[in-house]
Amino acid sequence: MAGSHSHQQDETCRISAEKASVCCPLSDTARKIADTFQDMVMQRGFNAVSYGDIAKELGIRTASIHYHFPTKADLGATVLTRYRDNFKNAWEDVDADDPQSYVRAYNSFMAPIRPVRDMEGVSCLFGVLGATHKTLCTNIQDILSDFFVEQEVWLARVFEGGRDKGVFHFVGDAQSFAKLYASALQGAMLIKKSTNNPAHFDAVIGQLEGMLLGRE
Repeated sequence: MAGSHSHQQDETCRISAEKASVCCPLSDTARKIADTFQDMVMQRGFNAVSYGDIAKELGIRTASIHYHFPTKADLGATVLTRYRDNFKNAWEDVDADDPQSYVRAYNSFMAPIRPVRDMEGVSCLFGVLGATHKTLCTNIQDILSDFFVEQEVWLARVFEGGRDKGVFHFVGDAQSFAKLYASALQGAMLIKKSTNNPAHFDAVIGQLEGMLLGRE
C-alpha cells in the first residue's frame, strides 16, 4: 500500500514538472494565486501553506484554485519554475573583451538579493524550500537541486573570468569560492529572516565582497 502511494505521488510530481516546463502565460487569477502562494511560502515554508490559506487571502473559493492548479505540486512547480527563470534571466552575460562585464554580471546576480536586507520575514524562495528539501515533492526537489548547480556553475565562471581580467581578487579555486559565496548568501538571508537584523546581513555581504574584491 505504501509503495503504491509513493508511486502515485511520484507520478503526480512527474506530471506537474512536465506542466511547469511548458512556458505559457498565467491568467490574471492564476498569477494572483501564484504570487500569493509564493509570498506565503517565503514567510512560512511550503508545508505550512494550504489552498485554504490562499483562498482566504484572496477572497475566493478553493475550487477556483484547484481549477488553475489541480494539486499543490502543480502550483509549487509553477511558482518555483517562474522564480528560477526570473532569477536566471536577470543574470547578465559576460564579454571576454570587456573586464567590466564581469562586474556587471555580478551586480545583476546580487540585484534581487540585496533588497532582502529591508524585507521583514522574507528570504530567498530556494533557501526556504531547500531547508525542507526531503519533505517536498520530487519535482520540486529536482528544480531546487538543478538551480543550485546552475547557480554555482555560473558564479564560478563569472568569478574566474573576472579574476583573469583583473577585476576580482579572491584567493583559491573559483568553483570552491562560488560554493562558499552561494552558501553564505543563503545563510545570511535565512538568519536575516529569523532575526530581522540588517546588520548581520550587511556584515556577511561586506565580508564576501571584501574577499571577492581583495579588500580582506
